[in-house]
Amino acid sequence: MNDFTVGILILLTVISAMSLIAITLLGHQRLRELAIKERIAMIERGLLPAPEADPARFERAMLLAYAARRGSSPKSARYRTLGVMLMGLGGALFLLIAFAAGMPATAFGVAGGIFVLGIAAYINGSLIARDGAEPAPLTSTPTATPPLTPPPPDNIAP
Repeated sequence: MNDFTVGILILLTVISAMSLIAITLLGHQRLRELAIKERIAMIERGLLPAPEADPARFERAMLLAYAARRGSSPKSARYRTLGVMLMGLGGALFLLIAFAAGMPATAFGVAGGIFVLGIAAYINGSLIARDGAEPAPLTSTPTATPPLTPPPPDNIAP
């Protein structure tokens, strides 16, 4: 195998690993959102949901769900867009230098650096706070909630 083939295999391996990680994280996020929505629906119907094992974790998940519904800030969207553009530029430069110039080692050095900068910008955009301010720290003690009363049965006459 020549250097170019090894480089392409490494690049494909990295891209597929990153894709699998992203799909897994999105799946876990979706499951958490569904659990939160189910709990909210139970509370709205007057049913008493099971107590949370970790109330602080539940509050953090609620804040994340709220932030996801509100959408991201323009600043974080710009960083993510810049990250995608830099990753595309890095990939294009890699192909251009590797095929046109016939220098895959140089292509990895130049285009790989630009690609990594794109990944860093994308991650930075994902980590920026949604509203520009840090969220208030959560306490680890559960908050007291008023007891829920079940609705009266339907078969009782007034």
